[in-house]
Amino acid sequence: MSVENYFRIARREIPPRFHITSRIPSGMDSAGAEILPIDDLIKKHDELVKPFYLSPSPDIPDYFPRNEISLLELKRIIARKMLKACTICENRCGIDRTDGKRGKCRVGDKSFYASEFIHLGEEPEIVPSHTVFFTGCTFECIYCQNWDIAHGSLASRDGGYPADETLIKRIMGKEKSVRNLNLVGGNPDQHLPNILGPLIDLAKKSYSRPIVWNSNLYMTPDAISLLTGVADLHLADFKYGSNECGEELSLVKGYRDVITRNLLAVKPVSDILIRHLVLPGHVECCTKEICSWVSENLPDAIFNLMFQYHPEYRAHENPTINRFLSGEEKEKALRLASSAGLL
Repeated sequence: MSVENYFRIARREIPPRFHITSRIPSGMDSAGAEILPIDDLIKKHDELVKPFYLSPSPDIPDYFPRNEISLLELKRIIARKMLKACTICENRCGIDRTDGKRGKCRVGDKSFYASEFIHLGEEPEIVPSHTVFFTGCTFECIYCQNWDIAHGSLASRDGGYPADETLIKRIMGKEKSVRNLNLVGGNPDQHLPNILGPLIDLAKKSYSRPIVWNSNLYMTPDAISLLTGVADLHLADFKYGSNECGEELSLVKGYRDVITRNLLAVKPVSDILIRHLVLPGHVECCTKEICSWVSENLPDAIFNLMFQYHPEYRAHENPTINRFLSGEEKEKALRLASSAGLL
């Protein structure tokens, strides 16, 4: 199992990808980018990120025209434009978040986080990890174990702390004590425009830790493309083996189709760590299918089989998951993952 490029960044052998994008000129100035249609900007962006498909550390141009914005700044402008008729996630709410409207994720124009701290309870490859828990989520998992952050008042009323200069100072202050900056939640995807802004500032301050994008990966193709040259490690929750289970338990459509598409999309441009939380009554339909797909399509990804499930939030509404895992289910999940070569 390999996350070698992530480790190379952590060892400071190569720079984090967002450092590189911050030093690639976009070929346009800020005013020009702001007035161009989003489709034209995306076309320009997709050309500029092509070197990341060839190397985790593309060459940085020797000359940066003073009046041009960087590729990282171009990403932020595109992401901000997406908010006008929001298509960051595959719920595709289409509402104008810049005008105070909120869609399924409950997040408006500004971004807030519930907490940030040095996490020691993650996978051994990433601890100690500086985790920032953003509010809101693009899913509505009925068993959500972070429901207060994802669906409660923190999400719907701009609760928590603003993602501003104070957060940047906190990130810089913990840099020497951690292996990475771990953006999580809730879910970070819906905060993409307001995460790219602080990353621009962190690049200017020479922050050197790799970026871990810790999400459900339920993003549109244009949004996931903006993470090329930003995310050094995709830590993806692979929840369900079928679209039907995703709709039943997380109230989202086309779940399996979206996450498998996006995992294949990030495979050439980022290291991948996959988490799968085993759910009661879903070993055959979900765990088995996920193990098979990952083994066939992402054999080099780190795979973490998780047994921490406990009934939470609205799990009582679904008799199948309103219980703890049985010993038999745990043993079967381990056999499936082991036989697939994932453990």
